[in-house]
Amino acid sequence: MTTEDVPLQPISEELGVGIQDKPTQMVRNPSDLVGVIGCALGIVLVCLTVVYAHNTTEGISEDVQGFAVLLQRLLFVPVAVLDTIVILFPPIAVGIDLLVRRYPIVALRGLFGAIGGIILTVVMVFLLNLVAPISLVSGLSVRLGGSDVMTIPPYVAAITALLTAVATPASRRSITWSWNFLWMAVVVAVVTTTAALPGMAIALLIGRLAGYAIRYGMGVASQRAYGQALVDGVRRAGFSPVILDRVSTIGVRETGESIQGVQTPQFFSDHRLYVMETDEKKMYNVIVLDGDRQMMSILTRVWRYLRSKAIQGGTTLSLRQTAERTALISYAVRSCGVSTPNVLAIAEADDSMLIIREATKASVSFVDLDSDQVSDELLDRMWNQILKAHRCGVAHRSLTPECFRVSADQKVSVLGWESGDVASSELAARIDLTQLMAVMATKVTPERVLASAGRALEEQELGELGPLLQIPAVPKQTRDNLGDVKEVLAQLRTQLLSHLPDAEVEPEQIARVGARTVLMIVLVTVAIIVVLTSFNLAEVVDAIRHSDWRWAVGAFVMGLMGFVGASLTLMAFSPVKLRFWRAVMCQISAAFVAVAAPVGLGPAAVNVRVLTKKQVPTPVAAATVALTQVSNIVVTVLLLVVLTAITGTSQLTSFEVTPGVLVGLIVIAAVISGLLIVPKSRTWLLARLTPMLKQTWPRLVELFSNPYRLGLGLLGNLIVIVSYVTALQWAVFAFGRDISFLGAALVYVIGTAAGSVVPTPGGMGPIEVAESAALVSLGINPGVAASIVLLFRFVTYWIRIPLGWVAYKSAQKLGEL
Repeated sequence: MTTEDVPLQPISEELGVGIQDKPTQMVRNPSDLVGVIGCALGIVLVCLTVVYAHNTTEGISEDVQGFAVLLQRLLFVPVAVLDTIVILFPPIAVGIDLLVRRYPIVALRGLFGAIGGIILTVVMVFLLNLVAPISLVSGLSVRLGGSDVMTIPPYVAAITALLTAVATPASRRSITWSWNFLWMAVVVAVVTTTAALPGMAIALLIGRLAGYAIRYGMGVASQRAYGQALVDGVRRAGFSPVILDRVSTIGVRETGESIQGVQTPQFFSDHRLYVMETDEKKMYNVIVLDGDRQMMSILTRVWRYLRSKAIQGGTTLSLRQTAERTALISYAVRSCGVSTPNVLAIAEADDSMLIIREATKASVSFVDLDSDQVSDELLDRMWNQILKAHRCGVAHRSLTPECFRVSADQKVSVLGWESGDVASSELAARIDLTQLMAVMATKVTPERVLASAGRALEEQELGELGPLLQIPAVPKQTRDNLGDVKEVLAQLRTQLLSHLPDAEVEPEQIARVGARTVLMIVLVTVAIIVVLTSFNLAEVVDAIRHSDWRWAVGAFVMGLMGFVGASLTLMAFSPVKLRFWRAVMCQISAAFVAVAAPVGLGPAAVNVRVLTKKQVPTPVAAATVALTQVSNIVVTVLLLVVLTAITGTSQLTSFEVTPGVLVGLIVIAAVISGLLIVPKSRTWLLARLTPMLKQTWPRLVELFSNPYRLGLGLLGNLIVIVSYVTALQWAVFAFGRDISFLGAALVYVIGTAAGSVVPTPGGMGPIEVAESAALVSLGINPGVAASIVLLFRFVTYWIRIPLGWVAYKSAQKLGEL
């Protein structure tokens, strides 16, 4: 809304304060939506607990029901009578109370909530009877009248939904007593075996879900501070307001004059900003933080924490903490000499916190400046403001063009520190400087941006910004003003390299959780659910009971042979002479490094380090390691072709090609075809492959001139593959199952490919899921397949980590790493 939406007028003669505002009567509280999601997850968790922890839930129910005899002696009214009281008292008491106090909308909301609770319960019972496994239905049932009856009491869900829907921060006594009666009835019903404990828990969760859904759908009465409450809060802070104008994001009256294009700091975009004039004719800003928006602030900060490593841990849980944090950061940056409005006072009013600060001086937002108005002196002043804050350990974390205000004499002030951090990390400071470069690039050329950065920063500081010139480091508001973000950032990197040719510009990982990680978590979760739902515990126990530990020992030994093969390959392809046992030690140390690196990257990093310690130039070392990886792929493919030709295709008939697998193969083929057909994706693919080919081709030509070394390298790769495939095959034998060498090779290749596509540390998750699924397609029970894969990973990954640590320390002492 704009400041012209509502005419300026006093709210009362006694108050004598002109308020230009439009109060919100009903609000949708995001915390209610979070409650809906939480209750839904709770219902799923209870169902999973009943299915997979049946004995535990049954034991708890029996312990609780042990008090049934004692309780029946203590009760002076029958259980049926108590249930009737619970069914009748809350609706009548709460309904009369709300209608007498003239809250018909709240009463209607409670009625809709109760109806919704009953409907959801009926639907839940119908779906459970239709699709739920027998173990779940049994866990939700009690013995009544000689037969098992599923008990998810609709009246409990209805009353819970009613009380949830009508709840307010200052709930009435009738609501409090109704909750007490409900809890009493729930305990009695569970103890006297008229309802199962899990069924009662689901009923309560359904009721809360329905109540929260109705609250969010219909909205609740606003508890925000408006009018008299707002003025009283300002007065408690020590100010005497005469005018309070609500600020818009289009035309804002901040300093007594209309300033085109002024915007509020992004941190307060979900809150309210007022311009206050006191009886002394002074202007101030009043920022109002509303309680119903606090949940969004918490979720936003948590999301930003997950998205960026620069965000410090911890979050504010209350409005008071948020206001105190704002004041703290304001005092901190002003003490550093940064020009920013000062926070003068904090006050509380209703469900809102008021922050009173100095009014923004007459100025123009950086976003509204023309390019010819941005001088080099102005750019230097912008650098100076941010560097002052960094010298005091304060990071802004969200610099955008709207954060910078420029006065008529080209002085700069910085807003939006409310989202910053004190005692911030070095990474947070670097991201601030990167964001500042992006802000400047919205108005001036990359050449001028780098020139100004060169004047403000040391060469080392400037060089450290190269890896952060990437899209995730730039806020959305800045990206919207940059146009082609990728092109601008590429130009900035080019200019950086022109200033510092040796600077590193390869993007640095700054996101804690990316899209690939989320996808991996979802896929692994789905796979685990699929495995658990088809888990035959009896068959797994029988397989473990009859397993042969000698095969497991043999699998461990065969896995160790892979170190020998990797050492031979490295020695064959290395441009310098390497000693065999020290090469083996370095390959064993890679088992320790692989804990924190995706599949293949740990050994590659160790091999590059080994070669560079031998005075091999880094490009040549990287080309050698790339060649070992390419040769490994070639040998793997050739081995599969040879095995298929020797053994015949009958070895593969045990693989079950289900419709889902067929659809998956078609999708993969379509994606690959699309990558090759679309010009942009084809260019991207060539950009990835061409550098590797350019690196490996000279080394490959050199190796072709020495057949002995080429053959030794291929032999080493063959030993690596055969050792791991044999280890997997023997892990299958350990559980009394059978698999051909070709089948084990395919399972191993599928697992390795999954670990490469989803680059988790050590391939944890994707490898286990992919190999388990491949073994299941061979006809092995999912539980047994998972046990086989866990044994294989234990003997070829987990148990080798301590060995790798010892080898790593030894190699460091010997100067090999």
